[in-house]
Amino acid sequence: MDSKSRGRADGQVGGRAHGRAIRWLLLTVPVAVTLWPNSLSAQYADAWVNPRGTLRVSFEPMYINFGQRFDTLGNVEALGTDFSDDSAGVRLIPTLYDAQAAIWSISGDSSIAINTGAFRTTLESDIRRLPFNFAFGLTDRLTLTASVPLVTTRSQVDLSIDSTDSDLGWNQASPGAANAAAAAQIQSLLNELETAASFVEGQIAANGYDCPTGPTCDQARDAVLRARQMQADVTLLSGVDAAGGTATVLTPFAPIGGSVTGVAVTTAIASLVADLQSLGAPAVTSSFPLPSEPVTTSDVETLSSDPAYGYSAPLLGLTKYSNRIGDVEVGMRFGIAQNEKLRAVLIGNVRLPTGNRDVPDNYTDIGPGDKQTDIEFGIQSVWMPGTFLALAIDAMYTMQLGDRLERRVTPPDRPFATLATQATVQRNLGDILRVGVYPSLRLSEGFTAYGSATFLHKSADAFTLTGALDVPPSLGGPVSAADLERNTSWRSLSFGGGIYLRMDRGAVEPKLPIEGGVDYRSAFSGSGGLTPKTTTVNFFLRLYWRLWGGPPPAEEAPTPSP
Repeated sequence: MDSKSRGRADGQVGGRAHGRAIRWLLLTVPVAVTLWPNSLSAQYADAWVNPRGTLRVSFEPMYINFGQRFDTLGNVEALGTDFSDDSAGVRLIPTLYDAQAAIWSISGDSSIAINTGAFRTTLESDIRRLPFNFAFGLTDRLTLTASVPLVTTRSQVDLSIDSTDSDLGWNQASPGAANAAAAAQIQSLLNELETAASFVEGQIAANGYDCPTGPTCDQARDAVLRARQMQADVTLLSGVDAAGGTATVLTPFAPIGGSVTGVAVTTAIASLVADLQSLGAPAVTSSFPLPSEPVTTSDVETLSSDPAYGYSAPLLGLTKYSNRIGDVEVGMRFGIAQNEKLRAVLIGNVRLPTGNRDVPDNYTDIGPGDKQTDIEFGIQSVWMPGTFLALAIDAMYTMQLGDRLERRVTPPDRPFATLATQATVQRNLGDILRVGVYPSLRLSEGFTAYGSATFLHKSADAFTLTGALDVPPSLGGPVSAADLERNTSWRSLSFGGGIYLRMDRGAVEPKLPIEGGVDYRSAFSGSGGLTPKTTTVNFFLRLYWRLWGGPPPAEEAPTPSP
């Protein structure tokens, strides 16, 4: 899932604000899962600037975990919802489209819904940021900053299939069935049907069956049409033609022989063969081979990885770790007020495209970065009206600039996109607004305990295809750039709290501080899109060194006269 787009799987899962999907959401999804806008997003407002000539080095690890999400109405649901289905069919496995169409045509019943089984998918992801942050006081009001994050992402996916109600197994002509004789058997059936149809067709041309006007002639014509349609349907269902050729992308599954759907198929073929033979056609002795066992979890993993089925992407049942450099930030902080009652700092950052994106051929990958440029500005302030109480506020706005990248184009509710949907897109991720309020209690001169409430809003993403993309229904189409934009605008509200410690050290005035603390917060509500329900823990430790400047040396008192 793109790290900003979600999926998203995030969907899976849109912008760089909590951590997507998962595409999704992670999720990238097509499960889009997204990263926090900056290293200060999960901390007490840092309303300080460095004294002139001082360097601040800070280590601020952050852990973000999510296994749930808020849907468009604000209801909490499992992160793997789009990867689950009570009766998995064409929505989850788009290459079953041909199989379903063939079954409808053969059986004459378009109400049949093919069922691979109940897919139960548990998806949990986390993001671990280890940023090394630097701040240098150029003047007493202006501080230059830089951040180099090391990002580790993980997607833990567990897929189980309940095959109790399944009516599908491996297409016997596919590699997964390991049935070497199946393709030849299907080819033989197709050729025998053609021989029988050609015989009846020849009798019609010779005015047999009371042709051209007798009732038996109409039956003969109907039998020929049905035989030709059956040939097309058998080829569609199996991927094998009368010449022994196979489709470029094979239909993966076919009805189990003993299932209601399988019986409907074999009964229709037997009825056609009986009608042809009643017209004197040569015997059709070959049958259509059908599976005897339902689809298993390992079968789904084979489906995703074998290029014969059109996906060529790790599907589920894996744990993926990624440990790489994220998007580096450079910026500055300008102190507009720095006194005992009020501190306020204006902030400007540029996030550089140094990180790696999530990869399009992994449905639950979370990239450590976005590899596109962001411009961010905001304010952080702390108001201390009395000795014990304080109120901190921060507000940040992130403008996410456009970029071009490869994506599998699919809506978030169809996360298993085929390789045919992959295209180059122009992407403009939605801007992000974040506002945090921190009511605080100063327990001592250097120790503060606080609560937090954080509101985050992400605007919708915009995508444009850079070329034509014509995807047939059998490969998951039709699709458009608008599919990537669905559910990418969302809001969330988080609550939490923490402790903040700032102590002066050193014997020379003004003394340099040492800072530390821990922050915890959890998403309480969300709506508008597929919003990750995150839990975030952030630790921070900041140390200062004076490189130059500082107070002038104290003058020595004159020696008194005798």
